[in-house]
Amino acid sequence: MDLYEKIAAIENDCFNNPWTREMIASEAENSLSMLSVEEIGGSAAGYALGRVIAGEGELLRIGTAECFRRRGIAEKLLTSLLEKMRERGGETCFLEVRSQNAAAVSLYKKLGFTQVGMRRGYYGDDDALVMRKEL
Repeated sequence: MDLYEKIAAIENDCFNNPWTREMIASEAENSLSMLSVEEIGGSAAGYALGRVIAGEGELLRIGTAECFRRRGIAEKLLTSLLEKMRERGGETCFLEVRSQNAAAVSLYKKLGFTQVGMRRGYYGDDDALVMRKEL
């Protein structure tokens, strides 16, 4: 199983509309994108995928395999990704998160993100909070 297949397995574990291996590979191999992956014992425990365009970073995807949750992996991955964004000239980072995903919202707030907007019905069954962090 290659790295993108491992990430696709996490996608299937985390999301109602997971990205395919091909979608992940296409984005990860884009010159504007960056990927952080945490592997434990040969297994992909989690990943974070984002990009920077014209000084603006965007967190596209982040996920932790169910068996590795509650170990600080997502925080470590997001911190690493934000540093990569800064190194690429990112000045801010935006993300969207389900309004009902309390664990994710809490993590983002802990790392300094603030809510700057809301997209009603963005996920069909839930609103998206738009969050921002200065890098």
